Amino acid sequence: MIDWEKALKEQTKENLRECEKKLDSKEYRTKIKEWCDKFDFDFVTIFAKAQSDHYFRACFAKEAKKQNIYEKTLAKYISSLSFISNFKKLNNSGKNALYIDRGVLRKGSEYPHNKPAKSVDFAWTIKSEKGIIINFYAFHKYIKQSGGNQDNQFRDIKHCIEVGRNGSQETKRRVIFICDGDYFTDKKIKELKNLISNWNCVVLSNAELEKYLLKTCRK
Repeated sequence: MIDWEKALKEQTKENLRECEKKLDSKEYRTKIKEWCDKFDFDFVTIFAKAQSDHYFRACFAKEAKKQNIYEKTLAKYISSLSFISNFKKLNNSGKNALYIDRGVLRKGSEYPHNKPAKSVDFAWTIKSEKGIIINFYAFHKYIKQSGGNQDNQFRDIKHCIEVGRNGSQETKRRVIFICDGDYFTDKKIKELKNLISNWNCVVLSNAELEKYLLKTCRK
């Protein structure tokens, strides 16, 4: 089970270390200059303050939540599982992004318009105990709290399920919707599960993922 808060704090600490090490780089000087221009502050004074004050310097560190930290953490976890092969983090947009549309895998280049709301995030394979290679395609969404934008993200997940649910019953394919964060209450998860009509699609959290994959291997 992934400790999301720990992952977030570790990335935040790494960002603080980077900010201290690279403060005099073009990237950070530009960031500080833009901040000074916004408030009409003197750049030399503020830059000197950032150099000497650890707490003040933290204002200019990168925001971990804007670095796809949840996606990266889950990718690291899945790829670390010993029975996983050919793990890939897929493009989230563009012509090579992968979508599942009524059971058919399609690239973004195949859609002139009206693509599904969300592309597939990860893909990997597992060899079952019977020697069968099973292809897995996973969507991931981490939502911390309720709210307007978060509700829109929930609707995106629902749309992905609705678009893909009437599709292929292919025995060598599994589609997983991994839903994490406090937003996904039992009620929300049940609502998503009720949309599933294919035996080879599942909604679960990262805490349930390894058990599900191992069970699939034994079939």
